Amino acid sequence: METKHQLIVEDTTTKLLRPKQTIQDLEELYSNQQVKRKEFEQQLNKNKLNYGQWLRYARWELDHNHDFARARSIMERALGVNIEHIPFWTQYIQFELIHKNINHARNLLERGTSVLPKVNKLWFLYVQTEEMLKNYKMVRQIFERWLTWHPGESAWDAYIYFETRYDEVENVRNIFKRYIQEFPSGKVWLKWVNYELQNNENDVEHTRAVFQSAVDSLMERNDENFPEIVAKWLSWEVKCMEYDRVKAIRKLLSDETKFGFSTDIQSAVYDAVSETEKLVGEKHAIEESITLKRKAKYKLDIERDKENYDSWWSYIDIIGQSPEKSLIRRALKDACSSVPRDTYKSDKWRKFVMLWIRFAFWEEFDNNDIDTARNVWNECLSVIPHKYFTSGKIWIGLATFELRNDKEDGLTKFRKVMGRALGQMNKIGPKRNILRYYIATERKLVEWDRVRQIYQKWLEYALVFGQNCNGIVKEYLEFESLLGETARYESILKIVFELMKNEDAAPCFDQNEMFNVAISFYTDEMKYDEIRKLYKDVVTTTPSPDNWVSFALFESTIPTADQLEQFLQSNNNAFEVEVGEEQIEKTRGIFKEAETYFKKLSDIEGRKAVLEAWSQYESIHGDEVSSKAVRQKLPKQVKKRRTVDGIEEEYLEWEFPLDTADSVSPPQPTPSINKFLANARKWAESNQ
Repeated sequence: METKHQLIVEDTTTKLLRPKQTIQDLEELYSNQQVKRKEFEQQLNKNKLNYGQWLRYARWELDHNHDFARARSIMERALGVNIEHIPFWTQYIQFELIHKNINHARNLLERGTSVLPKVNKLWFLYVQTEEMLKNYKMVRQIFERWLTWHPGESAWDAYIYFETRYDEVENVRNIFKRYIQEFPSGKVWLKWVNYELQNNENDVEHTRAVFQSAVDSLMERNDENFPEIVAKWLSWEVKCMEYDRVKAIRKLLSDETKFGFSTDIQSAVYDAVSETEKLVGEKHAIEESITLKRKAKYKLDIERDKENYDSWWSYIDIIGQSPEKSLIRRALKDACSSVPRDTYKSDKWRKFVMLWIRFAFWEEFDNNDIDTARNVWNECLSVIPHKYFTSGKIWIGLATFELRNDKEDGLTKFRKVMGRALGQMNKIGPKRNILRYYIATERKLVEWDRVRQIYQKWLEYALVFGQNCNGIVKEYLEFESLLGETARYESILKIVFELMKNEDAAPCFDQNEMFNVAISFYTDEMKYDEIRKLYKDVVTTTPSPDNWVSFALFESTIPTADQLEQFLQSNNNAFEVEVGEEQIEKTRGIFKEAETYFKKLSDIEGRKAVLEAWSQYESIHGDEVSSKAVRQKLPKQVKKRRTVDGIEEEYLEWEFPLDTADSVSPPQPTPSINKFLANARKWAESNQ
């Protein structure tokens, strides 16, 4: 044996090639074989589970030595290590098939399927081999043996596909019958249906029999393939123009009592029926199928989310068309049993409450069961978490119900319900709709004292819970005004202004709004001294420029005693005050007081605002002298300089001219030069 090494150099890059071996004689060949076998055996002794090494060993014997006996021996030894290793079986069989050792391959396949009957791959390889050899009878025998081991659906499908390829219709149908017995599912029925539609569409009787058998078999089961089978059946019957059969099928499938389906499958069935009805159905049938479809959809929505109250409402709309009251009551109870989990008054709670109201109205008006309706109202109140919120609609509904259905004690029961509702407000605060409804009812009954008590209770709750009280007070005052109770009106106003002085209660009122309400009332009542008191309190507690200006201008709206006397003696309904000298002087006095106030505080902006308003007032109601006097008081912008962080800069500042004039001391007389010289001479003469 001679070994030759070659070195190939390409562009400074060297690549080493495997050395070539040349066998000179048989002795050298045998020696080489022994060395190679020894290497394989040594590797296998190290790890017998190295299945790749077994395959390489067997392939070497076949490719280099053409020794089938040794290769088979190696594969047999490998199977002895692990007889369940399927790749060895398939490689072993393929070795035999590649080299056309058919009988050896059959023996291996027979042996493999006997040893490992649950391994589908060996069975598939077996039937594929025999089919390639066109030994169809043997293929059927293998399939039959395979099926005795109860394999999965893939074995049955393979058997059916085999018979289908050779148009053995009866064989396929017989296999499907056994297939259905082994796997009685909608999936298998659907395979049979598809086979008949694709291959035997003209065999109407047999195809219809398959559909009927499928529906009869699956009617009591919850199979997801059932709607598809129904859709195909209806479509096929329409194609066959068997419209009467379509109607009969629809009628059968519309009877819910004959099915045990879940809601989603039932919804899919109704979809299939509805699509067919659109093609061949009458108007009534189409509407009925659409109703069933909607009903199934809402029912499915409810099953997915019990708190889907929109679907509950629509579902009850459909159920409500039924003449069976027990069915309607059951639907309403189911809807009202799905209590929201929110602890605040969410949209879900509002919709949930409306379902209860619908339930109560149905019992009262449709079912004429007053006692049950009363129980429904009270059950709803027991469900609502009054610790967090309450429902005014339910309280008002129950109170109205008692007032409507009890002619003797209805009013008493109504007030008890309203009293219970007011009691709940101790926890959650005032409910406007309850209070307003209670007040409106008592006003209709001319129970003024009760109305006052409710308003007072409302105001009390609002103060306790820190709510805005302006709206309540205005409603209360309007009520007293309509009754002509001016004394009560005034006393309420005084109480409110006392409350506004309280630090805890003050945030509950808009003081400006209450002030305007009081001004309007006292103006109508011509109690101007009371208005002056209010203004004085305002400029004391909130001395803003606007309040001072309002106070000043108000003085010009107060009529004099003579004007008031003339109005009372006249028959005029409108009273317009003419601004006279008396009003002007009082207004000037307030302006002067305001200017002095802001001047003491050194509030330049406040003083400027007051003077500008005063100047505008004098331009309308004053004369030239008074207007000029106020204009002289107005500040002017003066440009000044200052040093900030060592940098000199200019800035503008408001200065009041009269203040500057007052602050400058009067000029001292300049000594005469002649008098100075005369004194100097006297001093010089005296020193001589």
